[in-house]
Amino acid sequence: MLVRSDADVLFDGFPGLLWALRFDAGGQATSIEAGNPLEAAGTGWCWLHFNQSDARSAQSVMRLPLSEDACEILLSHDTHVILQRQEDSAYGILVDWEHQRAGGSAPRTPGQHDGLGWLHFAIGDGLLVTARRQPLRSVETVRRQLCAGERGASPARVLEAIAEHFADSVERATNDLSESLDRIEDRVLADAIGDERRDLASLRHRSVRLHRPLTAMRRVLKQFEQRHAADEEEDELLPVASRLGQRFDDLDGDVSTLQERARLLQDEVAAKLAERTNTHLYVLSMITALLLPPSLVVGIFGMNLHGLPFADHRAGASAALVLCGLSSLAVYLMLRRLGVSRST
Repeated sequence: MLVRSDADVLFDGFPGLLWALRFDAGGQATSIEAGNPLEAAGTGWCWLHFNQSDARSAQSVMRLPLSEDACEILLSHDTHVILQRQEDSAYGILVDWEHQRAGGSAPRTPGQHDGLGWLHFAIGDGLLVTARRQPLRSVETVRRQLCAGERGASPARVLEAIAEHFADSVERATNDLSESLDRIEDRVLADAIGDERRDLASLRHRSVRLHRPLTAMRRVLKQFEQRHAADEEEDELLPVASRLGQRFDDLDGDVSTLQERARLLQDEVAAKLAERTNTHLYVLSMITALLLPPSLVVGIFGMNLHGLPFADHRAGASAALVLCGLSSLAVYLMLRRLGVSRST
């Protein structure tokens, strides 16, 4: 059942609209509290943010002065990065981390859900429209900064700020992973291997979670830049894509280096554990070889038959023990001569 929210009452005729900001000619943001947000723009521009989980958002989006393709992107549930330009408008999908209202700044720990969210956006004439299914961290951060006095010169610069905040969170997560990898590497070099295999597996899992959205962003931004590099008209989105592409290239390079270090370190841990296992098997094999002759002697003297040596001798048990020791010594000398024995 759909429940009429306070936003429905404030923004009459725009159900599903979560909040709206109006920007003046200088880029100063002012929150639109009620009424028709399109009529409140004046000489500036507006940022409208919709909730995709509200089925009524579709009727609100269709009322906006946007192309059919842009409206389709805003209402779609696609989960891959897109960036397209169409004459004077642009639309697409960016990746972000889901917003944890009581959480920290790092992405979620690995689990069934990777913590990624998707920001659908469209840029029109004096209008930036965004939509999401779950609260997004970077969007919320940028909104608060704009409401606190930071300036948003244009829709393209606001989108750049959102992507930059996402990149900052990835960079912080990468630095945390690098520090964890350094600690694991120190323990491995000190030959103090404990839970390093499990820690490295977890670290590689988290690095893969960082690598996937970075690769998607890099690819789409590079393709957008290549498609529109020869355009004669100035497009503010093109230099934004170029700057973001360079930033994500650098981040992805750092994550790839981290993955390679983790893989090599995991191989080294596996080699050390294999060497340790081989040493244990060698010791066990040597003990087994040395105990086999005494076991044979004890087995022979344990037979309940007539004519056994030392059966009636008073020092028979001592003689049998000496014979056991000599048999072990003989096997040990033979192994030394064959080169099987070695120091551990």
